[in-house]
Amino acid sequence: MLSRALIRSSRLVSFTDGRMQMIRNIRGAKQRFGAYKKARRVLLGATATSTTGFALLPFLGKSERNNGSEEALKLERFKREADTLYSVYLIENAYNVLRRFSSGNDPQMLWRLARILCEKSKMSKDKDDKKRFMYDALKMAKKALDNEGEEPCWEAHKWYAIVLSYVSEYEGTREQIRQSFEVRKHLEKALDVNSTDATTWHALGVWYFTYADLPSWKVAVVKAFFGSVPPATYEDALRCFQKAEFIKPNFDSSNLWYLAEVKTRLGQNEEAFELYKAAFKMPVITMDDGDTHDKAYEKLRKLGVKDFTRL
Repeated sequence: MLSRALIRSSRLVSFTDGRMQMIRNIRGAKQRFGAYKKARRVLLGATATSTTGFALLPFLGKSERNNGSEEALKLERFKREADTLYSVYLIENAYNVLRRFSSGNDPQMLWRLARILCEKSKMSKDKDDKKRFMYDALKMAKKALDNEGEEPCWEAHKWYAIVLSYVSEYEGTREQIRQSFEVRKHLEKALDVNSTDATTWHALGVWYFTYADLPSWKVAVVKAFFGSVPPATYEDALRCFQKAEFIKPNFDSSNLWYLAEVKTRLGQNEEAFELYKAAFKMPVITMDDGDTHDKAYEKLRKLGVKDFTRL
């Protein structure tokens, strides 16, 4: 059942002549099946819960049970299980693993719960549920920060910034602008602790791109509220997106999409076209992947592509 849920080797795309053609993504199917097999191996051999239906509790010797480390070992298995489920986009399963930690104070479990709630929001079709899940995600991310302790938790800063950016969209233009400064602060804090996380560099690139790409009327709004516009250029955004790609090539279709957008703004149209194609051809696994795939399709269609089977 899992393999059927994970592997979708094709995507229907509507062409301008009204016909429906099947765009097969064999590479994407292989990647999903490989991820599924990896997840199943990990969950069968190294997990501490039964939330997925096939997780097993490894036998612990008496000395291990008596040395005070059993709880720590169990938490590590919960983390591993949640991360594995997230990596293959089994969001509800991951949520079932993590939701019991919502009342706790472990920042490692709380930021993971924030990440999953963020995805549940994206997946929900009900507007009220989308908003509720995103605000719940912010609550968990904030709680993770509040319990950070002496050792910095860069993931808590990263996910607080990401979720705060989404939440601010519900609260009006002025609040969205105000919160954007907080978003940048926490992204930079995360990078101060761990400068090798591709997703954080990508998120910071989106921040720079958003301000560099502001239309004139929004520039006027920002100046009216805050006196000036934060310094941000397309070159700043490009640096962040390229850094993310250097750290982890082809890790996210959205990063390729934004690279293409920046290249377009800088007049590097041939490079942009190749990046739009690369973004379109990436496997579609997450909700964000689907959005990027659709945007890349529309962009390529406007650029004159008619036969998508030959990309």
